[in-house]
Amino acid sequence: MCSLRHDLQNVSTFFLDVYLPCSLIDFLKVKFIVTDEEYYQMPLLFDLDDYNGCLAVGGAYCLGSFELLPLGPHPLFRTMQRYSANWVDNFNHTRLHRGLCLTRSCAPPDHQITTHALETWFASCVNATTMSTYNLSAQLYHLNYCHHGPPHSPPLTTSERAFSALMVALFALATISTVIDIKMSDQTKKEYGWALCWSLRRSWGALTAPAPVARAADLGCFDGLRVLSMLSVIIEHVCWLGTLAYVGDTRFYETARRAPDVMLMTNSTLMVQVFFIMASFLMAHKLLLETKQDSAISTFFNTMLYRIVRISPSYFVVLWFACSWWERLSGGPQWELLVHSEADVCRHKWWTHLLYLNNVLYPDEKCLIQTWYLAADMQLYAAALLLTLLLRGRRFAMQLLAVLFAAVTLVPLGLAYAWHLIPTFHLHRPESVRAAYSGDASFTWLYQSPLGNAAGALGGVLLAHAHRALASRGPSLRENQIFRWASIAAAPAATAWVAMSPMLLGAGPPNRLAAAALAALERPIFVALVTIALLGAINGVDSPWRRWFSSGGTVLARLSFGALLLHMLFNKSLLATRHAPVQLDRQSAINDWFGVATVSYAAALPLALLVELPAQELYKQIRKSRNTKSRQ
Repeated sequence: MCSLRHDLQNVSTFFLDVYLPCSLIDFLKVKFIVTDEEYYQMPLLFDLDDYNGCLAVGGAYCLGSFELLPLGPHPLFRTMQRYSANWVDNFNHTRLHRGLCLTRSCAPPDHQITTHALETWFASCVNATTMSTYNLSAQLYHLNYCHHGPPHSPPLTTSERAFSALMVALFALATISTVIDIKMSDQTKKEYGWALCWSLRRSWGALTAPAPVARAADLGCFDGLRVLSMLSVIIEHVCWLGTLAYVGDTRFYETARRAPDVMLMTNSTLMVQVFFIMASFLMAHKLLLETKQDSAISTFFNTMLYRIVRISPSYFVVLWFACSWWERLSGGPQWELLVHSEADVCRHKWWTHLLYLNNVLYPDEKCLIQTWYLAADMQLYAAALLLTLLLRGRRFAMQLLAVLFAAVTLVPLGLAYAWHLIPTFHLHRPESVRAAYSGDASFTWLYQSPLGNAAGALGGVLLAHAHRALASRGPSLRENQIFRWASIAAAPAATAWVAMSPMLLGAGPPNRLAAAALAALERPIFVALVTIALLGAINGVDSPWRRWFSSGGTVLARLSFGALLLHMLFNKSLLATRHAPVQLDRQSAINDWFGVATVSYAAALPLALLVELPAQELYKQIRKSRNTKSRQ
């Protein structure tokens, strides 16, 4: 008997070990294919009974997952195991997920219906169905909930009342400030600038103002690149949440996993590195151009304070909403599974978000899962800022940064091999997504950790130093044909790397060393390609993609932060209210992507006008007042 790889821990492998020789197991993991006829002989993975109708008539409704086991030799079960052994592409077909109206589907119990009795009733009902249809025993291994009768809303909590008061206060401030802005003379406004911070007219002007012209660099492509990266994240999350919910046609999902467009979409979370690159580059570029330099300590704390002020108000308002009112918005058979459970997590670990440590404290508990980026970005931004201040004006800065870039590549390589970590495409496997990556070391130590994303931050700092060094030497980079064509080709090469890098490992469960190598190298290679492309773009090297990204989009770029915060709330709410399993195919994904992106950017507008921009303006007014007093 041989030992299966640890990644098969979510698959029932006992019978594989018993019935199959070791030499065949690895072969079957990759090569075992079933026909449509064989596939649809297996039990349906996801099924939902009518939810509202069941509870409206006082019925009992339960949602949960079951583990299937045979009572003896069972060819169909063996087929299910062999097919599920390809955990990279396929669901675990030995587990069923059911939402059942007990009063309509099962014989009523003889005893009084209690919470425990509902669970027992649910388990016996599903087991009876699988035994009679497939001769397979179904054991309840996770119960999401059991509801009996129409749901009742609990009374408002203190947190919900306080959030409502905050919303009323924000609208009142915006109304008063806007009226003052309209009625007050320009001369008087100079004396009461703080009273105009929440003026909608002023906030709208700040939102729609042309992008400032950067010194010594053409940053026109940054806005378009920021929007593209945000849209890439949204479509990946649309499909990710579709997998997290109950899926209708699992056959299409599993067979489409290896299609080039699906691999590009699944692996598109690498685009998050673009945000790390741009954030650290803009910071380092600004500091390297400063002629009048304050002390390093003062610069560090002032820069970090401004970044916290810029990000935190909108972030914390959305977090508070998720902790309070979110779960009251609607209902449905998957509402407790997708929304209520996450709201509970948010109420438990909200304080880790306030400290920007939610990616390292309670990493298996996911509240607004996309906000791991904000925590990692704040951590890496502080490290990149400190590094920039230490290396500013040093001759060896480029060399040291290159060594550090190599280090943040090699260290994850060693960790990936030692801890069996896997790359992004394999991380987003069906069963891991359904578990929200709980207990997944690859997600914890590579995907959301500062170490796993350090290449992006270092790439931005390297880009700033390289741009400054090359710009001061001449001749112009645009005249260097080798660099020109390299920078033009780097952008499509980065796209190709996102789409095709999973092919390097082949189909099925990957080799341990190869998986570790790709897990450690996929981000640095992508960062290197994007950095080369941006180095050409900011130095005026013309290309189709540079013209496209520079053709506007400043307002959408400024709203992308709000869209990042809000899109998961809208997407989860959309899925959780559906009363049937999600149809997850290309057309549905594109429709949902367009809808979620449109609503998210639209909702980001009031968030920016009422919270984000006023908070930034208030901070500027406070600093201005302090500077005036210090000069007096």
